[in-house]
Amino acid sequence: MTTTFKTDTKVTWRWGAHTARGRVEQVFTEPVTRTIKGIEVRRNASPENPAYLVTQPRGGYALKSHSELEEDR
Repeated sequence: MTTTFKTDTKVTWRWGAHTARGRVEQVFTEPVTRTIKGIEVRRNASPENPAYLVTQPRGGYALKSHSELEEDR
């Protein structure tokens, strides 16, 4: 089983040629759908590959799979 990120963990992910940053707000271990900026985003979360609702420094949100994220050190 994957070691999940806990809420408030700082994380990063690749976004084009850049790196985006945020903080884990919620953890999901079942399929989840959220509407972010008017777009429906779905992740097939599971205990092996959880999904995370991440808040970004400028107030945006992202729904990411565990496999897309790294802990920000």
